[in-house]
Amino acid sequence: MQRKKMFLAMAAGLSVMTIMSSTPVSAGGFDGSSNLVCAAIDVVACTEGTVCLHGQARTFDLPEFLAIDFKQKVVRATEESGHKQVSPIKNVEQTGTQMVLQGVENGHGWSMSIDHKTGRITTTVSGEEVGFMVFGACTTI
Repeated sequence: MQRKKMFLAMAAGLSVMTIMSSTPVSAGGFDGSSNLVCAAIDVVACTEGTVCLHGQARTFDLPEFLAIDFKQKVVRATEESGHKQVSPIKNVEQTGTQMVLQGVENGHGWSMSIDHKTGRITTTVSGEEVGFMVFGACTTI
């Protein structure tokens, strides 16, 4: 069960990266004209039939920083172990106040919302008997 949770946490990390690899829109640099670096600040993880846990990205073995390359539509992260991850974006939708990114990675669906003005992100990742919510922020690089 512990290995399954670890795998799911890693899959969530990939999903977070994937989610962040789309084109934000705003005058504050969130229009896709500049690449972004994003930090996962708070994470809530829940499994079926259990209490949800709150912590930082490292609590769940998730990457703390993600680099978003808009031209290639990928998110890149390097884990503490040195393992590098690259994740593509499948869908991008613009709303009046945010950009919504969606995709699938390692059998887990994800969705990320990036605020057009502030670059703050809310990400959800769902898989078999597990779910994550990741809150964070991005800046242009």
